[in-house]
Amino acid sequence: MASIKEAFTEVFQDDNSFVKSLILAIPLYFCVNAYINGSKEEMAGLWWLYIVTYLLLFGFFIKCTANVRNTESHVMPSLNLFELIWNGFKGTLALGPSIAINSYIAYFLCDLAAKHLPASVVLTAFQTVIKCIFASIVLTGYMCFSRKFKISDAYNLKAISKSSADIMIAALFMIPQLLLAASLLLLPICYLLWLFWGTWHPISIFYYCIVFVYTLAMAAHYLAQIDFETI
Repeated sequence: MASIKEAFTEVFQDDNSFVKSLILAIPLYFCVNAYINGSKEEMAGLWWLYIVTYLLLFGFFIKCTANVRNTESHVMPSLNLFELIWNGFKGTLALGPSIAINSYIAYFLCDLAAKHLPASVVLTAFQTVIKCIFASIVLTGYMCFSRKFKISDAYNLKAISKSSADIMIAALFMIPQLLLAASLLLLPICYLLWLFWGTWHPISIFYYCIVFVYTLAMAAHYLAQIDFETI
């Protein structure tokens, strides 16, 4: 069974994990800081930074999943930024159509349900289930793609039809565990940061970004474990 404890331990003990997380947190920090303190004009002028940061982090996320899934000796990849950006671009190219199609179908079905069912807990539950089902299809495609970085693998219909339901359940169990693991990194240090500088001091924001990179690696590790068990 997938273990968040194993993901937490292996990511935390990985070679140079703090240095890698710190370096990847730098562009993320500038994005977050611009969002919090910048004007709309400044944010619009930094579109290139948002795109590069997204590609870096997505490429990092995919490569972490691939390393664990392929039983490499490390979780986090080397900081070859160009390779990470390429991985992020290729992953977007592979999963973009799947995300667009499944999002449209999920939105259509949820909208259709809203027209025929009264607003209630039943409607909300039905819409949530629909969204989870189609999200699991995308997630299964992601797992298939992350093994060998073949775009065609993201549309492995056999694996998707066979495993997406199990992956949906496992991913739902992952979310609260991942939040708990992230809180173990956040809360003790955040309390000290709050005492000395405050919640939204630049140092505090930068630490949040470092924890976010760690959390990405833990999520990637956990998904690779799910892949081992289900696909």
